[in-house]
Amino acid sequence: MPRQRHETRLDAPITNVFSALIDVVARGRWGAGRIVLDAPQPRPGCEYAQQRRTVLRRGKVLECLRPVKLTLEETLLDRPCRVQLRLKWRLEPLETSACVLLEASYTLNGAASLRRRHWDERIHGHCTRMLGALRPQIAAAQRALRVAPQVRAATPMHEQWFISPARARRN
Repeated sequence: MPRQRHETRLDAPITNVFSALIDVVARGRWGAGRIVLDAPQPRPGCEYAQQRRTVLRRGKVLECLRPVKLTLEETLLDRPCRVQLRLKWRLEPLETSACVLLEASYTLNGAASLRRRHWDERIHGHCTRMLGALRPQIAAAQRALRVAPQVRAATPMHEQWFISPARARRN
């Protein structure tokens, strides 16, 4: 089973990095990415399917331990190729930052085994793009948090009455 290991260090608290990771991972899997730092985390056992061009991605969340670990198991179908992929993100706190480790292990079935180099490069590119997307996601979420108190303060009292109880608890 081939493995790839990727790593990046980010100057942000581990909880912010984990929230950004959930947003980045969700973007191409179970929902659109949002610019928030408290996105609901996926539950283990949650399944998803998404098609992008000719590749159908079906997956399942195996493990989600906030704020240290996320594990996904996916099947990539690009007829006649089939790739079983396991993505494990592990976050480690450092003194003033966080380290994100991503391990991708995969098996190639059918015609995919004839295109080993192609799939190795695609999986490497995917992992690199996902880790690269964390930094801008964290920056966008931090900008949104700086703007949020100003927007909340500018909302008149009579308009605040219409905020749903679930939203009021979240704030």
